[in-house]
Amino acid sequence: MAFIFIFFSISLIVSFVYLHKQKKRIEILQQQHATEYNYVSLKTIEEERIKTEHEKRIADIENDKINLALEKEKLAEKNKRMWAMNETVYKEKKKVDEEIEKLNDEKAKLEQAKNKLDEKVKKLWATSTAVHKEKERINILKQEIERKHQEIVDSVTYAQRIQEAILPARAEINQAIPNNAFMFKPRDIVSGDFYWFSQKGDESILACVDCTGHGVPGAFMSMIGNTLLNQIVNERDIIQPNLILNELNKEITSALKQDAAGSDSRDGMDISILKINLIKNELQYAGANRPLYYIRNNELIETKANKVAIGGRMPEEEKNFSLHTFDLQKGDTIYLSTDGYADQFNSSDKKLMTKRFKEILLSIQHLTMLEQEQYLAQFIDEWRGVTEQTDDILVVGVRV
Repeated sequence: MAFIFIFFSISLIVSFVYLHKQKKRIEILQQQHATEYNYVSLKTIEEERIKTEHEKRIADIENDKINLALEKEKLAEKNKRMWAMNETVYKEKKKVDEEIEKLNDEKAKLEQAKNKLDEKVKKLWATSTAVHKEKERINILKQEIERKHQEIVDSVTYAQRIQEAILPARAEINQAIPNNAFMFKPRDIVSGDFYWFSQKGDESILACVDCTGHGVPGAFMSMIGNTLLNQIVNERDIIQPNLILNELNKEITSALKQDAAGSDSRDGMDISILKINLIKNELQYAGANRPLYYIRNNELIETKANKVAIGGRMPEEEKNFSLHTFDLQKGDTIYLSTDGYADQFNSSDKKLMTKRFKEILLSIQHLTMLEQEQYLAQFIDEWRGVTEQTDDILVVGVRV
């Protein structure tokens, strides 16, 4: 048993020694192999380095060839441009020579033109005295025209005083009809629009009149109309509105000789006329082309006029004016007007129009009649702005 143990131990020792030697041999082989591998690697690296340097040298040579070729092309292009520039310079020199020749020709022409201009200046200078004298004559004429214009203005202004004098006094109207409004704006100094009033007992007759034209012609017509209304109502005691219009039409036609053979006069007037009895609370109205606006309980009712004017060429038998009668209530407001208010344009060339005018009348019913008169005047001025007034303006209002 001990022999076996010894044998086994010796075997283990021998095996251990053999394995140790084999391990050493393997390590030596590995070292040799590593040395050989490192040598091969170094050789390979060196060869790669040499190859890379060779390729780089070849590439540099190729680049040098390319650069030389480019430089050659640049030199060829530069030579080409130099030749072209020489040719351009030659052409430009030729053009400059031609321009100089042209300038010399122009200079000669300018000299000729200057000589002609000098001749004209001499002629103009010779006529300057005559022009100066003509200017003095024109200034004298201008002063004469301004003087005559001022005389005309002064004359028309004086006519305005006469026209205003024939208008009924507001105090007289206020005594008969306390609540009234008269918004009156002539376009020129004198007017073709006018209002007329007469009191006959308990009856108040009130007219709103728009004569043909404005300014002086309209003012002449207003004088004729005012005179004839005084004759018809105050002297002949005709107080029914439609009958007044019938008579006024006959008198205007006769006064302007419109019924004479060959007459081409078409002058006349549009008119609305009222007869008011505040004791009986009764209103009568008749109109020639101008309606009546009647407001009760914030509702506006328009009563149309006959579609004919006073005067003109229409036969009398075709002019028979209608009569309209109303029972009045406290608070009722009645308006008459010429067409000037509704026909006024603003700065945008927009006309006010009758529809807007009626809306304005409805909107001011909370105001007194004096306040209404002021409001209507202010509104139309703001509406007109810098625009010229289109026509004479007259609005008449009465509140029961």
